[in-house]
Amino acid sequence: MNQHAKVTALFFSPTGGTRAYVEEIAGAMSDHVETWDLTRPEVRRQSRSFGPDEVVVLGVPVYYGRVPEVEGLLDGLTGSDTPAMLAAVYGNRAIDDALAELADLCAARGFRPVAAGEFIAPHTFSAKVGAGRPDEADREAARALGKQAADKLDKPDWTQPQLPGKRPYREFQVAPFYPEGDSRCVQCGACVRTCPVEAISSQDPRQTNSERCLRCLACVRACPTGSRAVRSMAYDATVDKLEHALVQPRQPQLYL
Repeated sequence: MNQHAKVTALFFSPTGGTRAYVEEIAGAMSDHVETWDLTRPEVRRQSRSFGPDEVVVLGVPVYYGRVPEVEGLLDGLTGSDTPAMLAAVYGNRAIDDALAELADLCAARGFRPVAAGEFIAPHTFSAKVGAGRPDEADREAARALGKQAADKLDKPDWTQPQLPGKRPYREFQVAPFYPEGDSRCVQCGACVRTCPVEAISSQDPRQTNSERCLRCLACVRACPTGSRAVRSMAYDATVDKLEHALVQPRQPQLYL
């Protein structure tokens, strides 16, 4: 890869797992990487165009085997036959159709997938599932993807990778539970600032707009008083099922 090519790291990462992988991939490709955090609504509202001599590394978490349903997630991005490295990060279950969908979304916006990877991070609903990921072996796999993709870009006739996934994609599901605050809420605004889809009002931060909520639980992690939580028997049953079913650690998969 041309060492002067501009590399931009793009990620939607409510709890940080996806960001970690994208930064490892991008850092292996260049010492000078620009970062765009698509987790922030104000960033997604900006427009950015990329040329054919630039490179993007784009990562998203996998929700229900799909790319997260986030309004305007990639709307501000436009490529011009721009090479793109793709990363799908999941909670030790499966990526299902997420990479195929992400590749299609990128192609529709003028990006050309050159490589991709699937990686593991703690599950949104349980820190026990995927605990400790990314570990050093995961990070090394991400760096290997970046290095191999850079080498691939040196070849003038490089082809796009074959990615897992089906079309039409699997139906996007929405969990019947979501986080809310209780009497311990001190209206500090941490949850409001953390929510990637503006599902929490600063006027009444105990409440959650269930139609907008992603169930990423970033607000639960950000709450300093423990006010925000998912209080649901369905949630408890889901967590118990996940923690019993997803015991065997899965490993990164690279596609070049």
